[in-house]
Amino acid sequence: MARTGLKEIVKLRVCIGFLGESQQCAWWQSSFFSTMSSAYLSPVFGKTSFSAQYYGIKEAATRVHDEHIGIGKGVFHLFRLPEMHEIELHRILEDKKIIEDARLIVSGKDSAEKFLEEHAIDSGKAEVGPVRVGDNSDIARMPVWQTAAHYYLNAFRKRNKTFPFFSEVK
Repeated sequence: MARTGLKEIVKLRVCIGFLGESQQCAWWQSSFFSTMSSAYLSPVFGKTSFSAQYYGIKEAATRVHDEHIGIGKGVFHLFRLPEMHEIELHRILEDKKIIEDARLIVSGKDSAEKFLEEHAIDSGKAEVGPVRVGDNSDIARMPVWQTAAHYYLNAFRKRNKTFPFFSEVK
């Protein structure tokens, strides 16, 4: 996957992670991007406090996605990607511009929803629960992620839960 696409996935993770937190839509019980959390993490983690928030939200969201989708060979979702992509995503978190952009996205619920609106492609469907958006070769295709963004946005607005995922072709 191109580095540009991976940067968008980092932003999408942060956005969905933030909107799923307890103070927004409560899909998971974490609050890593709250003001209180930032105040607590900054003195402990210093320059890497954003990374601590990111990995905290990633873990919280991964658990909930895994509970609904399941864990298996060849099953991936926004918060659990193939190892080669996860390694690149980790490297991208060193980019100060990405961190700045991500902080703007999570500055409030409205800014996060606006980000999703701008990055979503309307699929014409409103899925609830697990929804397969493609096979594993589609993970590198940005239009599939834009469709997933639409599913998430629709679910947040309608107070439903959806979990887009990729799996091997059967």
